[in-house]
Amino acid sequence: MSPDVVTILQRIHTDSWFWILLFFVLSFLLLKAGKRTPKKIVHMLLRLIALIMIVTGILMLVAYQFPIAYTVKGILAIAMVGVMEMILGMTAKGKRTGPFWAALIILVALVLLIAFRVLAF
Repeated sequence: MSPDVVTILQRIHTDSWFWILLFFVLSFLLLKAGKRTPKKIVHMLLRLIALIMIVTGILMLVAYQFPIAYTVKGILAIAMVGVMEMILGMTAKGKRTGPFWAALIILVALVLLIAFRVLAF
């Protein structure tokens, strides 16, 4: 893969992190406010951005030949997306989400620490 393509993938991937966090917060706030239709739209945008994030992440893993730190980051990021979906689904059903919020905070912190090379192995 050419360096230009990898640079574009990195940019899309980095930007998708901002959008996924923004759409998650917006979706949660709209859910709590009882705005069903806007919440569904934002939730679908969240899923689209999550898909873009996962695809660009996999393509970069292939380009970098699967370094262990980024492979772990990818697994944690997929788990993070799953926890976000669980929080939104359980909140809509009126169930407790406290442990999932704790898991989300830990996962986001770990993924960002690996991404910024604060945690390296």
